[in-house]
Amino acid sequence: MSLTEKKKRARTNAEKTDRRSFILSEAREMIAESGFDGVTVSGLAKRAGLAKGTLYLYVKTKEELFAQLFVEALRAYVTAVTPALEDDVALIDAMMREAQAVPLFLPLMARLTTIIEANLSEEALIATKRAVGGEGMRFATEMAVARAMGSTEAFELVRALFVALQGAAQLAVPRPDCFDELPEDVRGIYEQSNAEVAFATTARLILKGAQ
Repeated sequence: MSLTEKKKRARTNAEKTDRRSFILSEAREMIAESGFDGVTVSGLAKRAGLAKGTLYLYVKTKEELFAQLFVEALRAYVTAVTPALEDDVALIDAMMREAQAVPLFLPLMARLTTIIEANLSEEALIATKRAVGGEGMRFATEMAVARAMGSTEAFELVRALFVALQGAAQLAVPRPDCFDELPEDVRGIYEQSNAEVAFATTARLILKGAQ
């Protein structure tokens, strides 16, 4: 996006969508460079070449920013996993693989309920919950078709799998810098808490119970 395009007011829906995508892209780069704690709305406005007033039309707080980033990541995630819905092994593999592949999906999921949603305004919380719920329903609808299930059963299955995925997201944190110096038994506990292993084990049991 050129400097002129940055400063020009977005008027059409297409222009607003492009502006929002640009803001989120800049935010992802900012997080990659400075981490979540290094993100500020004023810093993002400066990085994106936008006036604060313009940025506030799209996002008012960094929690709203993180919520929008998660919804976008969730949308990409559901789309990526959908082709693997018919087979248990393929589905488990795809759910963890894409969770790691979609930018910021796992770290945002780990923060979603305890940090992000807890600090949203009521209006932003409602919008986030509706967007997340909509993606859950999209996934459940695809699940029902792929596995010839009832809609209620498919929704419950998807909800259980996402609970397992959110639990795995809590485990998908970097090991401490001192990991190699930790006692062997402590390093072993880290190995037992591997996010991929934990999710695969739990997802297998969930899918087995749904048969």
